[in-house]
Amino acid sequence: MTVTEVIDGDTIKVNGEISVRLIGIDAPEQGECYYQEAKEALKELVLGQEVKLEKDISGTDAFGRLLRYVILPSGNRLADSTFVNNYLIRYGYAKLMTMAPDHKYFSLFTASQEQAMANKEGMWTDCLSEMHKAELEKMGDQPLDSNCVIKGNVSLKAYGKIYFTTDCYNYEQVKINFDEGEKYFCTEQEAIAAGFTKSETCPY
Repeated sequence: MTVTEVIDGDTIKVNGEISVRLIGIDAPEQGECYYQEAKEALKELVLGQEVKLEKDISGTDAFGRLLRYVILPSGNRLADSTFVNNYLIRYGYAKLMTMAPDHKYFSLFTASQEQAMANKEGMWTDCLSEMHKAELEKMGDQPLDSNCVIKGNVSLKAYGKIYFTTDCYNYEQVKINFDEGEKYFCTEQEAIAAGFTKSETCPY
């Protein structure tokens, strides 16, 4: 597949007219901080290049775009290929955005975003005044271990202690606050042992 056009920081066209939406990430939209930088970074990386597309679970989105992970082969057997989706997160050109059921690289992307935020890469510095504080507040406390991403939420209502796995449809909306006794678990067994019950929004 040859990249023939870069639409924005997370959408490309290959082989002429095939639109591809990079999954697992969300780059700034036109008019938002860091839009042009994200688009230029993706263009510099892949425009005119041969890339490999990797599917997760979903095939296309509501707009008919292919949902794919994009890999840029190095062309050198001694060098690693570039995982484009992860690169954009790691260097602050895009944020993590996973949507069920496509969670294959969730742990990798989470770790890359934590590193980008810690190092103040890209949008995490240049867009600080516009979104950084709000983004951190919206995201809540992040997992200390990128392999432990099951969210243990303590509801202020009648639901009690509920845990959410990454395939729960509302996983992204659940915010964890350590100060309120909420936490992350590595396994469902750990969550259950701690008195948490699986959310009804998760598949069984």
